[in-house]
Amino acid sequence: MNHDLWTHQLTAPLAIAVGVLACFWGYRIVKVILGIMGFAGGFVGGWMAAASLAPGHDVIALVSALLGGAIGSVLCVWLYFLGIFLLGASAGVVVAGAAFAGMGHEAQPIFLLVSAVAFGLLALALQKFMIIVSSAFSGSYLIAAGLLHLAYLGRDTAPLWFGGVQKGWAEIMVYVALVFWLVCGAVGATFQYRSGRKKVETTTQEAAAVKP
Repeated sequence: MNHDLWTHQLTAPLAIAVGVLACFWGYRIVKVILGIMGFAGGFVGGWMAAASLAPGHDVIALVSALLGGAIGSVLCVWLYFLGIFLLGASAGVVVAGAAFAGMGHEAQPIFLLVSAVAFGLLALALQKFMIIVSSAFSGSYLIAAGLLHLAYLGRDTAPLWFGGVQKGWAEIMVYVALVFWLVCGAVGATFQYRSGRKKVETTTQEAAAVKP
């Protein structure tokens, strides 16, 4: 098994697992999700920095990636509002990428940036609503991307919706993933909202029961 195939076969199940947690329990475990998101971002950033400064040294790259992941995780949890902004921003990137994919065009960086900032600011202004929506649709993206990579057996290395315009069978799979993302995200957001509502109602009833 080659290195790329091994990497995809390892990371795809992890993406699916994290995606399920974020999609259906994102608001309830928001700090865990922020920590995972910060670790992933810091890990990638640390690896890329080490790869550019010390190319060919995998051990140095791994140590740098783990250090970057740890720092990113702590920052996203400790600086809560930064984490919430980044959670909304990640959803903004996914939504913009999905929109371009649905139109059959390649995602443009400037629109991805604008969407990321807009969703990040919305997440700060409408925290509960945007945490639910952002975690649900970011999680459903991870599930869709992970399943697609497993289906391709690692042959497709481009990120879902961000690898340029697809043709033929790959184009069909892009639209299948788009529909799956929308349905799964909507189901996840509904599940989170109803779970939170039931929890509030249960707490209210318990509080009323203990009153003399």
